[in-house]
Amino acid sequence: KKPGEGLSDRLVEGTVKFGGEQGGSLMMWGCMTWQGVGYAAKIDGRMDGDLYLQILKDELHDSLRYYGLNPPDIIF
Repeated sequence: KKPGEGLSDRLVEGTVKFGGEQGGSLMMWGCMTWQGVGYAAKIDGRMDGDLYLQILKDELHDSLRYYGLNPPDIIF
């Protein structure tokens, strides 16, 4: 680029922005144990207390069951 010259297409590389008005966002919930990763849940919209409890009831419980872990024996 020469001094005083504006930006041209050959000098600028386009990028794709994520989140906000430029695109989308992705919210996930997941867990892991010392044995491996557990189930994950994609969160659509806002997470409130009811949704969080439902995720714990479903994905966390299924993850513990998958690894043969008992809920009273885990540290959460």
